Amino acid sequence: MSDSWDEEFSPSGAARNTLRWAHGHGASTLGEAYDLLEQFEVSNDVPEVLGHDDTVEDVREELEHGLETVGPEASLASLL
Repeated sequence: MSDSWDEEFSPSGAARNTLRWAHGHGASTLGEAYDLLEQFEVSNDVPEVLGHDDTVEDVREELEHGLETVGPEASLASLL
């Protein structure tokens, strides 16, 4: 994991909220959070977590960028 993770990948508010949701559902790494996106997408939590302006697809694209940039083992604790 890179120490400059904030500079390499700085998630938007919607992505951070989704990462918090994933963390609350047991994810500890970016890869695990990404794996939970499908579960998140069908949950009743989407409107509460993302509001009305953001979409799961936008968050998915952002997290894919994060996976490419900092890798799947990046710790969620460093973001939250």
